[in-house]
Amino acid sequence: MKSIGNIIESYETGQVSLYEISERYYYNFFDTDRKIWVKVSFITGYEECYVYTKKGTNLIALKKLGGSTTFPIVFDLDGRRLDQASTSTVLANINYNNHFNCHGFTFLNGRYWFLLDQKKADLLISENNYRPCTKSTLKEGGICLYYNYQNQLIHSAKVLDGIIQSKFGVNTIITRGEQEIIEKYDGASLDVSRTKYYNL
Repeated sequence: MKSIGNIIESYETGQVSLYEISERYYYNFFDTDRKIWVKVSFITGYEECYVYTKKGTNLIALKKLGGSTTFPIVFDLDGRRLDQASTSTVLANINYNNHFNCHGFTFLNGRYWFLLDQKKADLLISENNYRPCTKSTLKEGGICLYYNYQNQLIHSAKVLDGIIQSKFGVNTIITRGEQEIIEKYDGASLDVSRTKYYNL
């Protein structure tokens, strides 16, 4: 057993699966006078692993397989695949890193893609003794949970080196400061008033 931050990680299960990770991007990829939405699905091979709360409850985390195990497919928002040239343009503008997501960065030190919904987040916060706080009283290692207008958990961050930092989706981007998170989620229904803060 090895310690990862405030989580205890078990050895890998040996169970390998393909997962589809889909994200929408709102960028000007095509030198037009307006931005458009595209959807990118990343089909990726992962090994399933168990991570444990302090009270011993296990949750699933995903360890990316080595080699060429990621296959991106690009669609428009009507579900039509883009042609090869347009697909190449989109992918050339995305420096992706699907070894870990925002929750893997926040809770597992960037070692796994962490499957975390609201129910699992509530359990993790309770069993690992996180305490509610305000943004102004966040301490090193404190976490931030971000929600949309439907009160669905859509992002997480943590205080690292005195700054709120996060991993932005499949991208390589590490955001620095809460304002950058808000800007990255422009148009994605982020409801800042629902943000929750916790210290260990």
